Amino acid sequence: MGSWKVTSQVTMNPTNTNPLVISVQSGSGTLVGAAGSTLSTKARMQDMRLRLDFMLSPGARAYITLPGGQRVLLSEGGVINETNASTSGFIGQVPVQNAARTAGLWQTMELAYDASTETQPTMARLNSLVLNKVVVQQSVYLPLKSAITAAEPLTLEVVAGTVAFRNIGYQLLANRKTLAVADITYKLYKDAWDTPNPSKLEREGPTRYITQELGSGMREFHVVFDGEMIVGEAGNYTFSLAQSGPRARLSIDGKDVLTVGESTSQDRHTSQANLSAGKHRFQLNYSRFPWRRPALGLSVYSAGVRPYDLTALSSLPVPEPKPYIGVVPEGKPEMVRSFVQYDNEKVKRTHVLSVGSPNGWHYTMDLNRGALLQGWRGQFADVTEMWYERGEPQLLSTAGLTTLVSGQSSYAMLSAPSAAWPDSSDLNYLGYRLNADGTPSIRYAIAGTTLTDFIAAEEQGLNRTLTLAEKAASPVYVLLGAGDEIIQVEKGLYRVDNRYYVRVDKKAKVTTRTSAGKQELMMAVDGTVSYSLFW
Repeated sequence: MGSWKVTSQVTMNPTNTNPLVISVQSGSGTLVGAAGSTLSTKARMQDMRLRLDFMLSPGARAYITLPGGQRVLLSEGGVINETNASTSGFIGQVPVQNAARTAGLWQTMELAYDASTETQPTMARLNSLVLNKVVVQQSVYLPLKSAITAAEPLTLEVVAGTVAFRNIGYQLLANRKTLAVADITYKLYKDAWDTPNPSKLEREGPTRYITQELGSGMREFHVVFDGEMIVGEAGNYTFSLAQSGPRARLSIDGKDVLTVGESTSQDRHTSQANLSAGKHRFQLNYSRFPWRRPALGLSVYSAGVRPYDLTALSSLPVPEPKPYIGVVPEGKPEMVRSFVQYDNEKVKRTHVLSVGSPNGWHYTMDLNRGALLQGWRGQFADVTEMWYERGEPQLLSTAGLTTLVSGQSSYAMLSAPSAAWPDSSDLNYLGYRLNADGTPSIRYAIAGTTLTDFIAAEEQGLNRTLTLAEKAASPVYVLLGAGDEIIQVEKGLYRVDNRYYVRVDKKAKVTTRTSAGKQELMMAVDGTVSYSLFW
């Protein structure tokens, strides 16, 4: 192992570099390497998917060498609005944006890679590279010195600082088919598109291919395919279904595997089925909208096998291009009112304000609850779902490295420091005022006074200042952070889960407590208080 260590846990201070503060606990599950460390895997790979978590000390850099010699850079956040050869995710091509977290936070990298291509054997292809849920590279062709003739190991190399890895997983991808369809028949119905049980049979018979083109020339139709799936290897199979129409359904051995409701965008839906080797009966149903071009695509993959189509290629035509509509803060902050689907909640947040800054730090406030919902770095807002065509479902999507803060009100009146934090506080929204550069100060009536909430996007994060116009009738507190685990990294610096850091004045009196199974970090608001968030 050389200078590599296997531990159970590692903690790094994101700002203290002299001396470098790193805490390592004995155990297993986490791999830690210092500058000059190189490690190669015993497993050998060619085409593959790779996923891993990594943590960097301040200023650390590491490389992952892929089959063929291409190296993916891992580095911490650094400059937000500029990307270059030092940006995490660089692989001979600059990433589209900087999606790296700051030092001391676990990060996730996922990539799909073909070590060679059929038409150009001396070119590798990076199909996608996703860093912390942000796509930073896509369909990148990379030159090789020579064609790869055999599988090669992966290499982890630390060139600066200290880097930790965990949850390393990979999937080898082979161009083989372990499941095929055969003995296919179809029934084509001419009932109206919204008929639940079609009965007006147009024609039926055998077919070599599964394709919605059997209904070509009909404005609306339903088609039902029956046949056999011949499984060569028992295992879990993942089916992916894309369509444009009111509904589509796949069943195997009489059991529904995948059902897709009304769709116009050809979004892919997936589900798994555990199949034994041998023959299985399947049925595939599809219905067409009269006002939309028909589309139906079914594909499958299993462990070690890349996805391949079970339907004819022409059955799923290339969809009409959907434009990307973004909002870019140029020279001054931008504000967007929208709906936001917060943390998979069933009901949308409707009274929401998102504020974007030219320096690349942005945030979303639920104005009704006085809740700081989320913050993010990098590109500002994707408003395609708001402004394209009919603008449904009116959702704003963050376009950069996003961290969820809290769905709860940020400030509340508490009868005592031990009182439970309410989900929604007793406050009234009074609107906002813009300062000289266009940044809003949001105002609330609470505890018989006015509270002003001002969030400034600074170079290293979001700085939040809360001010009470006069003494409150009841004690007012601000919720600095809430999560499963809050760790004090040093005096005045706290880490909330693996999501973000909170920095307060070292002389400030803060309270860390456990409430309803969660840890909370809070501070009394008396006059003016400030704190900052970064990730």
